[in-house]
This record gives sequence, structure tokens and C-alpha cells, in this order.
Amino acid sequence: MLEVDYDHMNGGWQAPKIVPNEAFEIDPANATLHYAIECFEGSKAYRTVDDKIILFRSDENFRRMNQSHLQLGIPTFDRFQMLECCRRLVELEKDWIPNKP
Repeated sequence: MLEVDYDHMNGGWQAPKIVPNEAFEIDPANATLHYAIECFEGSKAYRTVDDKIILFRSDENFRRMNQSHLQLGIPTFDRFQMLECCRRLVELEKDWIPNKP
């Protein structure tokens, strides 16, 4: 699981980290469960015929996500750092990526 905390008092986005999947708690009053501002940009990883794993245009996904963040008033992030985090996460979780039939 990729985890990146945001802390306005400590400079914004904190150092990204990859941690084992685990349950986490959300306060029932958390705004994301109600009328939240949210942003979603999908990214996919695929296996090639020679079993190489590739990310499909993830750099463009993160560029678009930052554009959406600007429009929504959500802090932006370093898209190249996020791309590297996703590459590392995909490498760790590659067994979940299906093989082509």
C-alpha cells in the first residue's frame, strides 16, 4: 500500500512510503464520507508477452491528476516522485498483475 500523508504545518506532502496492507480507521465525521472534494485518475499496469511489467502512461495520469488538484484546491505533488513510488509498489505487488490468456 502506498501511503503519503499531507501535513500543512510540516511543509505539505510528507515522504511517501510503501507499507503492508492493513486496516485503517476513518472517523465517521470525516468529510470524505459525506460531501467531499475528491479526485480520481486511474492507472494500469500490464504484463507484456515477454512477461515484462509496464505502466501505461502513468506520467500523463499524474499530470492530469495535478491539474484536477489545482482546480479543486487540493495540494499538488511531484508527479515524477509519485511515478517512482508507483513503479516500486507495482514491483512489490507484481504477482497481482494477471497474465494474458
